[in-house]
Amino acid sequence: MPLAQRTPLSSVPACRHTDGAKQEDRNRRAQALALARAINAAEAELTRGTQEYQPLAKLQNLPAVPNGFKVSLLADRTGYIFSLKDTSDPCHFAVFSDAGGLLYQQSALTAPVIAE
Repeated sequence: MPLAQRTPLSSVPACRHTDGAKQEDRNRRAQALALARAINAAEAELTRGTQEYQPLAKLQNLPAVPNGFKVSLLADRTGYIFSLKDTSDPCHFAVFSDAGGLLYQQSALTAPVIAE
Protein backbone atom coordinates (compact mmCIF):
# COMPACT_ATOMS: atom_id res chain seq x y z
CA MET A 1 0.00 0.00 0.00
CA PRO A 2 1.51 3.38 -0.95
CA LEU A 3 2.29 5.84 1.83
CA ALA A 4 -0.60 8.07 0.74
CA GLN A 5 -3.03 5.27 1.63
CA ARG A 6 -1.84 4.73 5.20
CA THR A 7 -4.33 5.46 7.93
CA PRO A 8 -3.55 8.55 10.04
CA LEU A 9 -3.51 7.86 13.75
CA SER A 10 -6.32 10.36 14.27
CA SER A 11 -8.72 7.78 12.84
CA VAL A 12 -7.79 4.98 15.26
CA PRO A 13 -9.13 4.51 18.82
CA ALA A 14 -7.75 6.66 21.63
CA CYS A 15 -4.06 6.40 22.40
CA ARG A 16 -3.24 4.85 25.79
CA HIS A 17 -0.22 7.04 26.62
CA THR A 18 -1.48 10.62 26.43
CA ASP A 19 -1.85 13.28 29.13
CA GLY A 20 -5.31 11.89 29.87
CA ALA A 21 -4.15 8.27 30.17
CA LYS A 22 -5.77 5.99 32.72
CA GLN A 23 -3.77 5.29 35.88
CA GLU A 24 -3.22 1.68 34.77
CA ASP A 25 -1.57 2.87 31.55
CA ARG A 26 0.52 5.48 33.39
CA ASN A 27 1.73 2.67 35.68
CA ARG A 28 2.56 0.44 32.71
CA ARG A 29 4.49 3.27 31.05
CA ALA A 30 6.43 3.89 34.30
CA GLN A 31 7.23 0.16 34.45
CA ALA A 32 8.44 0.23 30.83
CA LEU A 33 10.69 3.21 31.59
CA ALA A 34 12.07 1.44 34.67
CA LEU A 35 12.83 -1.64 32.57
CA ALA A 36 14.51 0.51 29.92
CA ARG A 37 16.71 2.16 32.56
CA ALA A 38 17.59 -1.27 33.95
CA ILE A 39 18.53 -2.58 30.49
CA ASN A 40 20.84 0.40 29.94
CA ALA A 41 22.40 -0.06 33.39
CA ALA A 42 22.89 -3.82 32.87
CA GLU A 43 24.50 -3.30 29.47
CA ALA A 44 26.84 -0.66 30.90
CA GLU A 45 27.82 -2.94 33.79
CA LEU A 46 28.41 -6.03 31.64
CA THR A 47 30.35 -4.25 28.94
CA ARG A 48 32.83 -2.98 31.56
CA GLY A 49 33.82 -6.59 32.23
CA THR A 50 33.42 -8.20 28.83
CA GLN A 51 34.05 -5.30 26.43
CA GLU A 52 30.99 -6.56 24.52
CA TYR A 53 27.31 -5.74 24.69
CA GLN A 54 25.03 -8.64 25.54
CA PRO A 55 21.70 -10.03 24.27
CA LEU A 56 18.63 -9.70 26.47
CA ALA A 57 18.90 -13.31 27.68
CA LYS A 58 22.25 -12.54 29.35
CA LEU A 59 21.00 -9.51 31.29
CA GLN A 60 20.14 -10.37 34.89
CA ASN A 61 17.92 -8.92 37.60
CA LEU A 62 15.74 -6.93 35.21
CA PRO A 63 12.23 -5.84 36.22
CA ALA A 64 9.37 -7.75 34.63
CA VAL A 65 8.14 -6.72 31.20
CA PRO A 66 4.92 -4.73 31.73
CA ASN A 67 1.69 -6.37 30.55
CA GLY A 68 1.11 -5.68 26.87
CA PHE A 69 4.70 -4.63 26.13
CA LYS A 70 7.10 -6.51 23.84
CA VAL A 71 10.88 -6.15 24.22
CA SER A 72 13.33 -6.39 21.33
CA LEU A 73 17.09 -5.98 21.81
CA LEU A 74 19.84 -6.28 19.22
CA ALA A 75 23.42 -6.32 20.50
CA ASP A 76 26.86 -6.91 19.05
CA ARG A 77 30.41 -6.08 20.08
CA THR A 78 30.10 -2.38 19.27
CA GLY A 79 26.65 -1.46 20.57
CA TYR A 80 23.03 -2.29 21.18
CA ILE A 81 19.59 -0.95 20.47
CA PHE A 82 16.31 -1.93 22.07
CA SER A 83 12.64 -1.10 22.08
CA LEU A 84 9.71 -1.76 24.38
CA LYS A 85 6.53 -1.52 22.34
CA ASP A 86 3.04 -1.42 23.81
CA THR A 87 1.19 -3.97 21.69
CA SER A 88 -2.13 -2.99 23.27
CA ASP A 89 -1.88 0.69 22.31
CA PRO A 90 -3.63 1.63 19.06
CA CYS A 91 -1.05 4.42 18.65
CA HIS A 92 1.87 1.98 19.00
CA PHE A 93 3.63 3.71 21.92
CA ALA A 94 7.25 2.65 22.42
CA VAL A 95 10.25 3.32 24.64
CA PHE A 96 13.64 2.85 23.03
CA SER A 97 17.35 3.40 23.62
CA ASP A 98 20.82 2.40 22.49
CA ALA A 99 24.38 2.25 23.76
CA GLY A 100 24.33 6.03 24.19
CA GLY A 101 22.09 5.45 27.22
CA LEU A 102 19.44 8.09 26.45
CA LEU A 103 15.80 7.01 26.71
CA TYR A 104 13.19 8.02 24.15
CA GLN A 105 9.43 7.56 24.16
CA GLN A 106 6.99 8.19 21.34
CA SER A 107 3.96 6.91 19.47
CA ALA A 108 3.94 6.01 15.80
CA LEU A 109 3.15 8.74 13.28
CA THR A 110 0.97 6.46 11.13
CA ALA A 111 -0.88 3.22 11.57
CA PRO A 112 0.87 0.07 10.33
CA VAL A 113 0.49 -0.99 6.75
CA ILE A 114 -1.50 -4.20 6.54
CA ALA A 115 -1.13 -6.36 3.44
CA GLU A 116 -4.41 -7.06 1.72
